[in-house]
Amino acid sequence: MMVDRGLNPDDLTVMFLSNAAQRILLACQRAAGEGGCTIWDYHVVLQARLDGRDWIMDPDTRLDFPAPRARYLAQTFPDQAGLPEHLRTWVRRVPAAGYLAHFRSDRGHMSGRIPASAFPDYPIIAPPDGVRCIDLGDYRDMRKALADGSDVLPVDALIGSGA
Repeated sequence: MMVDRGLNPDDLTVMFLSNAAQRILLACQRAAGEGGCTIWDYHVVLQARLDGRDWIMDPDTRLDFPAPRARYLAQTFPDQAGLPEHLRTWVRRVPAAGYLAHFRSDRGHMSGRIPASAFPDYPIIAPPDGVRCIDLGDYRDMRKALADGSDVLPVDALIGSGA
């Protein structure tokens, strides 16, 4: 994990990408053919501020890893105004400290999609006892307000901005 490598959690933001229809269109993804796009129900990337610059870490991208934030956003997300509403991307930006404190995944989203034998061998991810859990499904629901310091905005609000 990046924090384990000495990075300050204040310089890291977990970005959940989805929408109400859980169908977002992304370009430059390995799952698509060269030059094509793919549709994800959701996608998660990490934004890191390193040496005064913002980078996106997306292991599924065909772009550089990490990719400069502005380049990643411009090349990954087609013109949102030209897309039907059900394919437009929304972003939940979660400060790493809030994510690390609250995130819980019981692997329920994997059930029925892959065999249980293919589940990761590490323990279920959960915050310490007494800390309010926020499940993956909650992070993916762009309509929910969460108590982790996150905010939700359309991806085009990030493209060309420093936000």
